[in-house]
Amino acid sequence: MLRGLVLAALAATACATTRVDSVGGGDSRINDSDRPDVASPEQAEGRCGPEGTGDVVLLDSRTGGPLTCALVTVTVDPAGEVLFQGRTNQRGQFAAARPFSNVRLTAVSEGFAPGSVSGASLQAGKVLEVEMPPDEGFWVKVLDTEGNYLQDTLVTFKQGSEVLATLRTNVLANVFFAQRNPFSGEAVTVEAPGFSSLTVNSTGELGDDGHTLTLRK
Repeated sequence: MLRGLVLAALAATACATTRVDSVGGGDSRINDSDRPDVASPEQAEGRCGPEGTGDVVLLDSRTGGPLTCALVTVTVDPAGEVLFQGRTNQRGQFAAARPFSNVRLTAVSEGFAPGSVSGASLQAGKVLEVEMPPDEGFWVKVLDTEGNYLQDTLVTFKQGSEVLATLRTNVLANVFFAQRNPFSGEAVTVEAPGFSSLTVNSTGELGDDGHTLTLRK
């Protein structure tokens, strides 16, 4: 009888161990492709645009990620016609209502400053990117002389001997100043490993958009 009780206890322990492994351990995994599609709360309440690949994607300049389910108005200049008004989908994309070529697109969304792209054209199989900068503070995009994004680059900003900030560029090569525009007063010296130091006297030297910093070897 004692032997029978021991065997029963071992069997119960084995069953318990097997169940734990099947839920969260070993090689057992749930195959997401076998699960039915379930609409997100945003989709269910109509707070997201239609899924699928769109023609234009809005990107958050701070994170580099898509601006998902955002209410946005996009106009086409110089006419100022509305190209799209509604919500982006969960990819941050939307489909253009009509073709466009060599125009300036401007996107407006709450919580962001207007984002724009000059010389934009609708091309089959390609998604046009529009960066949406923050509506507060100041931002700078850091490029090399060939126009390449300098991602994950440590950049130091100085006024005289005072270090204003040392910032690392994100995936979109952007850095952000939360408090103020550092280029609005005294000249700023910019330094980055592998590049020559650069003196910037005003935002007028930061490209046509007032936000682009080009570093040279």
